[in-house]
Amino acid sequence: MAETTIVNPGLFLLEAHLPDSHIPPPDLLILNQPITSFAVFSRLWRHTNYRICADGGANRLYDMFNGALEAQRNNYLPDAIHGDLDSLRDDVRDYYAALGVEVAKDPDQNSTDFGKAMKKISAQHTYPSHRETLVLGTLAGRVDQGLGLLHEMVREETRDPMLRLWLFSESSLSFILKSTHNVIRGTVSSGMFTENVGLVPVFGPAIITTSGLEWDIVDWETRMGHQVSTSNHIVADDIHVQTNAPILFTVEMASFHATATEKQTGKQKCQAMSRYSLHHDAAKVE
Repeated sequence: MAETTIVNPGLFLLEAHLPDSHIPPPDLLILNQPITSFAVFSRLWRHTNYRICADGGANRLYDMFNGALEAQRNNYLPDAIHGDLDSLRDDVRDYYAALGVEVAKDPDQNSTDFGKAMKKISAQHTYPSHRETLVLGTLAGRVDQGLGLLHEMVREETRDPMLRLWLFSESSLSFILKSTHNVIRGTVSSGMFTENVGLVPVFGPAIITTSGLEWDIVDWETRMGHQVSTSNHIVADDIHVQTNAPILFTVEMASFHATATEKQTGKQKCQAMSRYSLHHDAAKVE
């Protein structure tokens, strides 16, 4: 008997609401990186309940509404701005504080703003359950910061095995495949992704078997400096990856723009969505 984890990441990028279930809606963490797509941002916002800016992430949220989108700025108010606040601009702090947004300083110099924000998010969940956090950030820019972000993702998921993090960067969605049989659904039918995909053993060596890719592999040892499956192509709607150690799965997002409905919705106050489920952990297969 093997344990199977099923995920459907395209649901986060669809205009439609997420399906109902017993799992609470995901949280949204906005990092101090440029927000390059209002269409992606607005869909992630709609699908989440608790939204938090990690320190200077509030500057990025505020600045996204400069120009043509300015009238919509106060329709997208985060629940909290949290961190050591050394990057938060005074004008941004004053704007959000005046509108009732919680601005909280954590002076701990032994943790990053990402870690501080994740601790704040965890405090919102009073009972153990499967939960997800959508992270709006980037792996571009400084290499040390990008690698540090990957480190913090695996650290948070190791601390809480019921947590899954989804990293939405400028052009890709990246997440960790755990040591099990993983099924990634809807990669073609959702229309949200291109064919370009990579499986990268950034957390250490792994042995993987895949199906649904142009270049599938069986019991294949992968590690940095040896061999890795990058620049692979999706050829099936369901991708199966069996791995004996955590690896990074990254897929290129398709280009799309905000629909007329989304633009209209952006003028109204977003409401909390109903409970939902994106994955069915611990399904048993022979």
